[in-house]
Amino acid sequence: MVHYILQTIAFQLFFLLVYDVFLKRETFFNWNRFYLLFTPIAALVLPLIQIDAFKNIVPQNYVVQLPAVIIHPEQVQLKTELLPAVFITSETTFWTWEFIIYAGIGIASVLFLLKIYKVLKTVFSAKKHRVNGYTVITINQSTAAYSFFNYVFLGDQITDNQYQTILMHECVHIKHKHSLDLLFFEMLRIVFWYNPLVYMYHNRMVALHEFIADATVIKQQDKASYYQNLLSQVFDVKDISFINPFYKQSLIKKRIIM
Repeated sequence: MVHYILQTIAFQLFFLLVYDVFLKRETFFNWNRFYLLFTPIAALVLPLIQIDAFKNIVPQNYVVQLPAVIIHPEQVQLKTELLPAVFITSETTFWTWEFIIYAGIGIASVLFLLKIYKVLKTVFSAKKHRVNGYTVITINQSTAAYSFFNYVFLGDQITDNQYQTILMHECVHIKHKHSLDLLFFEMLRIVFWYNPLVYMYHNRMVALHEFIADATVIKQQDKASYYQNLLSQVFDVKDISFINPFYKQSLIKKRIIM
């Protein structure tokens, strides 16, 4: 088990290094998205294939058990001693590695369900209306802007000039089904909560989603005015890992550069 986990982490580290060195600064965003989705799965499968290959390198019918050879047998003195009886008792330890892993999965699952509850509570309690086939949910006393599946969450304090730009941006996330990507990494974070590389994968996918949405919106809008709106105000960002926030301060510079 431990050997498999270490191999998985090694493969994920290799794939992330390839992404950061060769792909991160490129603008073929859809290929990068496929890479970030495919390589975590490949890292889980490759150790299994590698183990099976090692087992089949030498077939069992070619393995020969040679007899033991003793040099100078006359110098070997065989002694038979009666050893005292030893009683081995099996002690079960509560804090095993398996228990810690499963406990972490349980805690991560509970936190995930709390996030889902928080989003659903907002969906059912807040004011909503339909725009271009999407459901726009108005959040009172807020400047938040994010999306989740077919729902766009917009604060009522967003100005009219920024409203349409942000709405277009979030609709791109919905159209490209970015929420499915984030839920996929959320599942990985639950099962492999102890693996920091899974969180790094998630962060890179969040940034890539923003690049995709920005590149789509600026084809329909003036680039200078779009980023002027982006820099005019830092919006509230909900701390929910499977939503697509419009504003995230650490990403603004990277988005402008891309």
